[in-house]
Amino acid sequence: MAYWIKETLIRKSYYGIIYWREIKNMPKIKINTFGEGIEIRQLDLDPETHERWLSIAARRNRPLTDLILDPFFYYHLKDKNIKELSDIDATVNEGMLNTPKSQVEIWFNRRKVLRFKSNELFNEMVMFPLFHIEKEVGIDALKLQNGIYVVQKTIGLLSSEQLETTNEQLHIDDFTFTLAEFDAHQFLTEIKYHNQNLNFIKSDTVITYQSAFEIK
Repeated sequence: MAYWIKETLIRKSYYGIIYWREIKNMPKIKINTFGEGIEIRQLDLDPETHERWLSIAARRNRPLTDLILDPFFYYHLKDKNIKELSDIDATVNEGMLNTPKSQVEIWFNRRKVLRFKSNELFNEMVMFPLFHIEKEVGIDALKLQNGIYVVQKTIGLLSSEQLETTNEQLHIDDFTFTLAEFDAHQFLTEIKYHNQNLNFIKSDTVITYQSAFEIK
């Protein structure tokens, strides 16, 4: 099925000629991921900031890894550039956890064409896999670089993404699902269509768990 919108383009020349053209309304793919998510955030603190924050933590008799999870810490910092944890420069790995609450929806031109639970992605026992899977190198908690890490879990609409396409048909093997693992947690990090990233639209989650640790 083709999707077309006719657009009239009028240009008046000296000869009174009117030009017409047709513009194709490109089909849109939208992917929603729901359920439980995980985020592993490696903070990028320069040595001066790290030492200054350690001094603040020592004066308050608290570990720095506890202090950075406290919203009041950033209020007392009085730093206009860092008002919350997410303002700190960091390397972030995140995605949808493989739990019973997690699922993926794929929409094509405002129609929901596929919905599946996370365990269908992570099931390695099937003889004929339905999905094209790629695996990232595991984020091994025992081989992390020195630094401060924050692990956060969330629940809700983890991500809504969209992409326009010239294709008028959709096939599940057009998608690539990238999976990763951290500390025995399996999660979906990315979905690509014909090796293209989709454009982020929104997310709507609440935090259910937070912890921080430091590798020295």
